[in-house]
Amino acid sequence: MKKIISILSCALALTLVSSCNWFELDNQEGWDASVEGQILDAGTNQPIQFAQGFSAITVVEKGWKAQANQSWAVKNNGSYKNALVFSGQYTMNTLSNNFIAEPQDFILQKGENKVNFNVIPFVRIDNVQWAMEGKKIKVTCKVSSPVASVNNIGEVRLCVAKDRFVSMNDNACDQDPASSITDVDPSGTTVTLYVDPDYTNLATGAKPNAQEFQYDQPHFVRIAAIGAHYTIIPAWTEEVEESVFDYDAYVAAGMPEDWWNYFVTVVTTIEHPASYSNDGTVNSAKAYNYSPVYKLDLKAGTFTEVTDW
Repeated sequence: MKKIISILSCALALTLVSSCNWFELDNQEGWDASVEGQILDAGTNQPIQFAQGFSAITVVEKGWKAQANQSWAVKNNGSYKNALVFSGQYTMNTLSNNFIAEPQDFILQKGENKVNFNVIPFVRIDNVQWAMEGKKIKVTCKVSSPVASVNNIGEVRLCVAKDRFVSMNDNACDQDPASSITDVDPSGTTVTLYVDPDYTNLATGAKPNAQEFQYDQPHFVRIAAIGAHYTIIPAWTEEVEESVFDYDAYVAAGMPEDWWNYFVTVVTTIEHPASYSNDGTVNSAKAYNYSPVYKLDLKAGTFTEVTDW
């Protein structure tokens, strides 16, 4: 019986091998193209700046039944490079980022390719001027939005970190109140921001910037700004009624049995300040735009743009 089972097993294995062509070579060609380029502001032709590790463009290779989105990582300075792609027809159709863009078709030939994409940032950061005022880091810049539907630049912030990947996600000085401003006119506003290494919170006595500046080493700085469409909620007054037991009146009346008659209605007026909230119709990803990164030498008081990405 064992011999019969062994013969049948061998026969079945041979049949499967011959029917599935297990030993036939794969005829699918590998990657045959590479591509590099930049994401450029269509209005200024300057590179769009990003937070590295959190930014990518979305592309789709056309001509296939299943056209899946591909994410190509983008560096801080708006450049990208992908050496493992196939030649063919593509569309760049970013789903969410710190810019808006119409779908852009492009073709990758076999070999090396260079493709730049023109987009419109939610916020432009111009005329950046860095300086030292004593120990304080000072920056002045102009922020504006070229997107008509952006009605508010919700925040502009000076970010500081010990490495060049400084961003909103890598910012050691976000507790310094002078380092940010909110509710900025998107038509074009000049702002001035500071970071004080010796800043002290008077309420708590804490020095939140102390750890960043405890050693004599280079620091990296840049500006972040977020633009979106905000729903403005005007200041309003609310009157709140509540039933309160008037104990003093109850005692003065000799503490009668009908104690329930000594509840009185008290009206409290609450003043609500004006506020705003992002309604999600523009920049739903809540992505920040950035200035280039600068290396700060505190000893020399100099700022040098980082370009070796």
